[in-house]
Amino acid sequence: MIDYHSTDRSMEIIREICPDWELRYTRNRYFDSTPIDREVMDIEQDLEGWRMCLNTTEFLYGNVSYMDDRQEPTQYFIGNYVFVDMEDETKGPLTLSHDVLLHEQRYWGYNDTANKGTRMAHGSMSRMNRSLHNYPVKYDGGRHWPGTERSFNDLVVFYYGYADINEPGIKRKAQIQTKINEKGHPHQYSEEGFLRQYRNDQRPKAQDLRDFVKGTYETQQKSLRNKNDVIEVAETITESNEEIAVKESKLIQPPPRTVG
Repeated sequence: MIDYHSTDRSMEIIREICPDWELRYTRNRYFDSTPIDREVMDIEQDLEGWRMCLNTTEFLYGNVSYMDDRQEPTQYFIGNYVFVDMEDETKGPLTLSHDVLLHEQRYWGYNDTANKGTRMAHGSMSRMNRSLHNYPVKYDGGRHWPGTERSFNDLVVFYYGYADINEPGIKRKAQIQTKINEKGHPHQYSEEGFLRQYRNDQRPKAQDLRDFVKGTYETQQKSLRNKNDVIEVAETITESNEEIAVKESKLIQPPPRTVG
């Protein structure tokens, strides 16, 4: 996790729930997309395996088995689902609970397929694809990939940047402008400006997606169970030196989309 001069308990919370994570303080003074991209690229140069740089409001959901057994250079483009505040009790719980999974509390949103990088009518940006890759790539413009076709429908990013529209949440959105050194930056807006964009651009597009959310989560859990089954089979082979037919493996991997 890269800490961008946070003033809340982010670092402390991560240390509590993810004690094995590596935490880094950013080398940048301001929140500008270009130096952020450079910093992430430098970090990824030293990593092995799959890489994907997400904001703290983004989570990868779905069929993670696409990342199994891929040795050749591969890049996937992962689309976004944007989730918004419930707004009234007829849609779901208004107050978030730490004891309930987030996707079970915020399932009112939309499938953002307008990933061309264009602005909406009132200034909000559409959520362009993220990149999931197993080799270093060159980022340009905030680690988004405009104009690319999403690789999968069952492996997506859930974006929760609009999922808790209360007073602290709004102030948190607006406070970042004090850390930006770039005029016209898409994150440089006032509290009133953020609310205006949310009410005019985000709210009208949202609908009940709980069936899709539940199905995507179940797909993820199934792919993780299949991965564990394969690991257990491999350990059995090592311990007993017995041959086990390939058909006994529960992991079924569809042909992935390879770019580059």
